[in-house]
Amino acid sequence: MSLSDVMAIVEQDGWIYHGEEPRDGVSYVCSSYVIAFYKAAGLFDDMEINATEFSPKDLYQINVFKESWDRPQQCVDADPDIPWCQLLGTYRQTFPGWNSLDVYSHMDEHCDSVAPDFYRPDGC
Repeated sequence: MSLSDVMAIVEQDGWIYHGEEPRDGVSYVCSSYVIAFYKAAGLFDDMEINATEFSPKDLYQINVFKESWDRPQQCVDADPDIPWCQLLGTYRQTFPGWNSLDVYSHMDEHCDSVAPDFYRPDGC
């Protein structure tokens, strides 16, 4: 197989990695760990979702967040103009396309995603 072919293989949740002690075992980066947590909690019902295929942008763009909620006063005081809660930091976090993508089975398994923009082609 070529390197491109290997990179195109859909990484399956639960794959066990060996040879990188002490990091042997299941491997998640931050965004895929959160998606795996959501999956384990039943957020995606019976959809086939591979958490390891999700990027940070995919995580905040999926349509699972309640848009109208009573933000705690400390969130409003920190920044009254955003729909999420950012309490700390010198810079305001921005999330283009926040909460805008419906989740579907096998999401992100066949979609190109290249840093730093992680452009999402039509149909993905």
